[in-house]
Amino acid sequence: MDGSLVGLLLAMAVGCAAAAVNYLLTKRALASQKGGGFLGALSAVRLLLSAGVLAGVYFLAPLTPWDRTWMLVGAAAGLTLPMLLFTPRLLRQANGNPPNHDNTESTDRKGGE
Repeated sequence: MDGSLVGLLLAMAVGCAAAAVNYLLTKRALASQKGGGFLGALSAVRLLLSAGVLAGVYFLAPLTPWDRTWMLVGAAAGLTLPMLLFTPRLLRQANGNPPNHDNTESTDRKGGE
């Protein structure tokens, strides 16, 4: 595993880069106000990019000194983990930046404070 850690981290970096490209494409599409067909085509492009990264890692891994399994794990994690950051940002953009409800005062059920 020690030698494969480098391959895992490298594949994770490639996956993160692909996730960032997917995020930027989606962000630009949401801002452009085009029709639903454009977003449908974008979904196919995003899928091809993600699948292309995984296929590239799978087929290029034998040319590297690292284990293919750990490289695939790294690429999958690199594609998945950044979405924890990107998805809330896209939702805020798609919903038009809803107000923050953290500072609202609340009362109990009887109306008291």
